[in-house]
Amino acid sequence: MPARGGVTRIAGAGGFWGDQVMAPITLMEGADIDYLTMDYLSEVTMSIMHKQKARDKTSGWATDLFDWLEAGGLELLKKKNTKLVTNAGGANPGACAEAVLGLACALGWVDCQIAIVVGDDIHPRIEHMNADGILTDLSGKSVDEALTAKLISAHAYIGAGPIARALEQGADIVLSGRVADASLIVGSMLHAEGWAKNSVAAELPICSPIESWAPMELHHPLDVIAGWTLAGHLIECGAQVTGGNADSWADITDLVNLGYPIAEIATDGSSVITKPEGSGGAVTRANVAEQMLYEIGDPASYFTPDVILDITAVSLDEIGTDRVAVAGARGRPRPDNLKVSSCFLDGWFTSATLLVPGPQAIAKAKATDYILLSRLAGLDELVIHTEFLGTGITMPKGGIELQGDLPEVMIRWSVKSPNRTDVEIFGKSVAPLVLTGPAGVCGYSARPRPRSQLRFVPLLVSRETVEARVDIPMLRTLRKALTERRPDLETRVFNRLQRISENENRIITKRIASRVLRGLERPVGRGKVN
Repeated sequence: MPARGGVTRIAGAGGFWGDQVMAPITLMEGADIDYLTMDYLSEVTMSIMHKQKARDKTSGWATDLFDWLEAGGLELLKKKNTKLVTNAGGANPGACAEAVLGLACALGWVDCQIAIVVGDDIHPRIEHMNADGILTDLSGKSVDEALTAKLISAHAYIGAGPIARALEQGADIVLSGRVADASLIVGSMLHAEGWAKNSVAAELPICSPIESWAPMELHHPLDVIAGWTLAGHLIECGAQVTGGNADSWADITDLVNLGYPIAEIATDGSSVITKPEGSGGAVTRANVAEQMLYEIGDPASYFTPDVILDITAVSLDEIGTDRVAVAGARGRPRPDNLKVSSCFLDGWFTSATLLVPGPQAIAKAKATDYILLSRLAGLDELVIHTEFLGTGITMPKGGIELQGDLPEVMIRWSVKSPNRTDVEIFGKSVAPLVLTGPAGVCGYSARPRPRSQLRFVPLLVSRETVEARVDIPMLRTLRKALTERRPDLETRVFNRLQRISENENRIITKRIASRVLRGLERPVGRGKVN
């Protein structure tokens, strides 16, 4: 894709599944961009999606994607020739792709090319991997067999290569499972800068080190990849880099209409972070610095599937209103292992709250808690964690609990147990405190229901074992597939069927033509890129 003004403009329109649903539409209406990226997956989101997929084989993906595409986003993507790259596929990229392709066909974009990136789900092989000694915990120690036996999900963080090759194959929309957040942006840059085309011409494997895809004249490809990775890291959390969740929140204008970020990324790895003109928020050196350090770990060794990023020499310079230039990232060869996000079922949990008014709010809250704990003392496996909201519980360790009386205190109980019955009993014990505890206690709602608890377990796996399984099925309609083989079918058959379905007087003939046309809009595969 040709760059605009010598740079590639990539937007980050969401930071998690639950972010502002229509933000991508607002962003595209306010700015011209080459690629729109959306990060929907947090650490445990994949496990939640697995639970959804177990109940319904068509679920297990971020359905917010469909909502904004249906509301006008898909038409904007087509109109502006913007590529969409997102990990919204979650635990079920295929079902996600079918839903999006069906929507595209319904809206008239019948030649929309959708690619899905798979291979991150290693759960079916997790026990064999552990037995072969290629699975460890984060410290490099072996994993207990009992743990791998009870895992319900395990997804490796895949890098940018498959994203780039999907785009190179002509995809308008790329839907993936657990691709690393910043790799969505790096993959887009590999395509924009021609590295993906180089890899195809050289017949390099899809998951080979992406520095080997670089032009021959480029002397420091790892530093370029590091710069692209840093740009991706800066926009992967959406509006967090444009003023959301910022320490300087009180000085930021119009958080109501907070703009989402755009990275103008150059060939050499440098970038400028900005946002749509006229949108709220602020792109400042301080806000960009806060996001740069967010979840980074060691600033000299931030591990990603594509490169080990060193940000210790990075410069951040305000070069205009809402424009921060980023340069100086350095890279080292990618790690031998990939991080794995895995999870197992660990009993049941729920939570409940009650409001305790003053006077003597703190004393009454503690008394109320004592009563509840005493009544449930016979449930040996029930673990109860109590918090008195409003008394200083958010203070860092060592903070002083407020000693004076307060107008009110909110009690929040969080409980867990291996037994569902224990949690149910707790749920039935909260509301009675209103009439059987200290005076004035109120604010109860419906009985809290037990929920199965997912326990997150980060692991490491040898990357060679995972990435050898990556493929990219390209999806499009049956009509598109047939016309690729026989272009004359469009004018000789399909257009005629369209006219019959619209103008034919004989009802039966009209219905048959309409039914055939609907069948032609079903999604089919077009092979794999290995």
